[in-house]
Amino acid sequence: MKVLFTYFPHYSPEKGYLLLSQNRFTKYRGDPELIYPLIPASALTLLKNDGHQVFFLDGIVQRLSLSDYLATVKHLRPDILFFETKTPCVQQDWRIVQRLKEILPGLLIGCCGDHVSVLPEETLNNSPTDFVILGGDYDEGIRRLCQSLSRNETIPAGVAYRERSGRVVNPGKPIFVECLDELPFIDREIVPWKNYHEAWRLYDQFAYLSGSRGCPYRCTFCSWPQMLYQGRVRFRSPAKIAEEMRFLVNRYGIKEFFFDDDTFTCNRPWVLEICDRIRNLNLPLLWSCNGRVDNVDALMLQAMKESGCRLIKYGVESVHQITLDRIKKGYTVEQVREAFRLTQKAGILIHATAMLGFPWETKEQMRETVRFIEELRPDTCQFSLPIAYPGTELFAEAKKNGWLSFGTDWQKYDMSLPTLKHPDLEPREIVAACRQAWLKVYFSPTFLLKKAKAIYRPSQVRWYWRGLFSLLKGHLASWGKI
Repeated sequence: MKVLFTYFPHYSPEKGYLLLSQNRFTKYRGDPELIYPLIPASALTLLKNDGHQVFFLDGIVQRLSLSDYLATVKHLRPDILFFETKTPCVQQDWRIVQRLKEILPGLLIGCCGDHVSVLPEETLNNSPTDFVILGGDYDEGIRRLCQSLSRNETIPAGVAYRERSGRVVNPGKPIFVECLDELPFIDREIVPWKNYHEAWRLYDQFAYLSGSRGCPYRCTFCSWPQMLYQGRVRFRSPAKIAEEMRFLVNRYGIKEFFFDDDTFTCNRPWVLEICDRIRNLNLPLLWSCNGRVDNVDALMLQAMKESGCRLIKYGVESVHQITLDRIKKGYTVEQVREAFRLTQKAGILIHATAMLGFPWETKEQMRETVRFIEELRPDTCQFSLPIAYPGTELFAEAKKNGWLSFGTDWQKYDMSLPTLKHPDLEPREIVAACRQAWLKVYFSPTFLLKKAKAIYRPSQVRWYWRGLFSLLKGHLASWGKI
């Protein structure tokens, strides 16, 4: 079969580029600084190994207009097209699916993603989409569907679909790969690695890796662990991870990696073995990851630093314990402080995240969270609105309490405005507080002096200005246009 995996073009002159592909949040940015789509790339690798002819088309990265995008798909003439969708763009995607069906009537179309995994009937009933891959490991789900279609076999479990009669069939049981080591290394020629990166990277020779899938924690706002992986977490072997790193260094000259795992630090023995394996590679490389403040200790951080760990992303979210408990973070404010102290002592950079706009927090409490982030002195940080995505516990709580601002008008869930009603604050007041938080931290004399002291070679000058550009054009500019 001729298979295309694609991201539909999502660009708005008013808002910018919509971030997709394996993000923990979905919002518009003023620049297309996008994360490498590891699971779609894995799907195409599996399909290529099975003998299918595969293509990848990213309408966002390539900044395609809708007409140019449709013309490109028509030229490729795939047998089946898969697209990833998310809450704020799913309704627009239905219209694009309709256009695709008009120009290629025989084209089969399947979709995947967190939103459609919990609401598959919605997409099948509101668009001519043929298949919805249900959560789980949708790279394997896509592979099995293509295998069944090419052999004219029954649609496999893990795929919702519409029968010829129009009836929607939803098996409600996603597909999971029990042993991640059985998956092949991603073919980086199919989905070009050079197009995807983080603004904080030190080197342009930067690649994403996956060491695990899933997360054992139950944060009420987080979509992937709840909507795709159902609380399950599985790990690749450290030997396989190190082998892939060596391959990418030798093949492409990669100098820096990011482990795009939900919570890389959640399995201490596994992390320590990975550190040992990386050190034994004897290669000059750096790596970063997503971590949790209650996972790390001095010994673990020392091992991470000695193996080349450059940066850890920590979710702080709030300085108020009542909020941390309510959103089920599972750690304390004191653990946040201690993790930052130990990480900074180990010489590892920190990216901190926080959210402003919970209905139970006052404006002054939001300011206290901003001041707390300042006190923690992270190297980079991110302030965002808590978005209640359908399928998450936060969405259920918001629906029960009458907090939902937009109901099922999913296009409003793009982080431009709060999706949660606040009893005392207008939506634009919360957005303004978020915007001011970025400015307050990034342009404080303490922060600027810290950055100036950290610059001692040309690559770090590039890192600093790239980060500043990402802040101004990527985050603040898009909020300024709402």
